[in-house]
Amino acid sequence: MGPPKKKKLVQSLNKTLRKVEKCNIQKAKQERREQQLAKTNKQKVYERKPTFDENDRILLIGEGNFSFARAIADHYMQRNPALITATCLDSESVLYEKYGDEAKDNIEALQDLGVTVLFEVDGTQLGKHKLIRKNRYTKIIFNFPHAGAGIKDQDHNVRANQALLNDFFASATPFLSIQGEKRRHRSGNSNVLDMEPENEEEGGELATASDEPLPDGEIHVTIKTCKPYNLWDVKRLAKTTGALAVKATLPFNPTFYPGYEHRRTLGFKEGVSQGNNAEILKSDPKTFVIVRKDAMAQEFERSKQGAINKKKELQRQALLSKRKRKQRPRNQDDDDDDDDDDHDD
Repeated sequence: MGPPKKKKLVQSLNKTLRKVEKCNIQKAKQERREQQLAKTNKQKVYERKPTFDENDRILLIGEGNFSFARAIADHYMQRNPALITATCLDSESVLYEKYGDEAKDNIEALQDLGVTVLFEVDGTQLGKHKLIRKNRYTKIIFNFPHAGAGIKDQDHNVRANQALLNDFFASATPFLSIQGEKRRHRSGNSNVLDMEPENEEEGGELATASDEPLPDGEIHVTIKTCKPYNLWDVKRLAKTTGALAVKATLPFNPTFYPGYEHRRTLGFKEGVSQGNNAEILKSDPKTFVIVRKDAMAQEFERSKQGAINKKKELQRQALLSKRKRKQRPRNQDDDDDDDDDDHDD
């Protein structure tokens, strides 16, 4: 009796082991499917092209070689490139010393398209420039901001860049468009930063006579997300202003901007600096889309109201459908009675 019982135990154990193995195989397959799905979804998000409207009023802060501005003008704002204002902190001469002919070529191309190019514009003091303060913008874009102070201590460096972003947010917020307003964009290719007050009626010519109401404006800040840039905590900085909220965080894909070449604040040196955007591609850059807090609240309310209206419409449709169903059998019964009467006759 002993051996048969032992044989049964072995068979039972083998059966259990086969079940466990089968379960592990299925689990591994499921994990691979989930990983592939996550990878596909991430790829879809990464491949989501930036959304620019032909009527966007765009203010670019801290341009280096102006290749980003040119990419926007050439590929997203072909119909209305004059609605772009591209600025940098450097003077024209310093800019060309840093970035050479590539910057000069890009600026000439932009000016030929009617893009406003401004030098010596401090992104933390936008209200001091007469050609900026007269307008409202649907997108204010600051790519890879950096204090450029050469601070070696990481904590001090982080604080310096956080201060830069805080000051930029305070400076840019008043120039965000408000939904429904009709502010016309002025253009002018002034290379001089006028710090003095002036008659508000003076300034550049109107770039467009469009009276189309503007949407709520957005601030776009793109940074690397590797250390120490991730310590800047952009989301918290925007929130602590009390006036702004982060609407979305999106991967930044430089291939969506043909011709764009990232450059450091200190300039570009052949053989030392990296080309083909290699430096930012390996750092997983992200764009923080930031809006006014009240605009975010209004958008939430509009979405909420839209959902309520949709639910009401579905309920209305369901009620109409129910009434039709109730009417249909009664009519059908009447028809059947008529048929019976005819048959009896």
